[in-house]
Amino acid sequence: MSNILMNRTRSQIVRFLLKNGPSTCSEIGAGLKASPSSIRRQLNLLGNAGLVQRASSQFAVSPEQVHRQTDAFAATFHFTVMPPDGPAPMS
Repeated sequence: MSNILMNRTRSQIVRFLLKNGPSTCSEIGAGLKASPSSIRRQLNLLGNAGLVQRASSQFAVSPEQVHRQTDAFAATFHFTVMPPDGPAPMS
């Protein structure tokens, strides 16, 4: 599964789906006041990253998958910012 940086629209889509449950692209677009084509583009990225699942014409998100992705991102961030050898000495 690839990592995906969350932009504002993708974050709004995930929150919308967590709050409202499975929804169509048009429902998400109406709820977020965005065009369905813009929403579909973001849904494709979220789907490729494994955050959003599609069943028929509806899209859904799993809270557990969101938590796993968030934890994986946080671990990567922590490892990059705070390498295992500890913080670099200040000069």
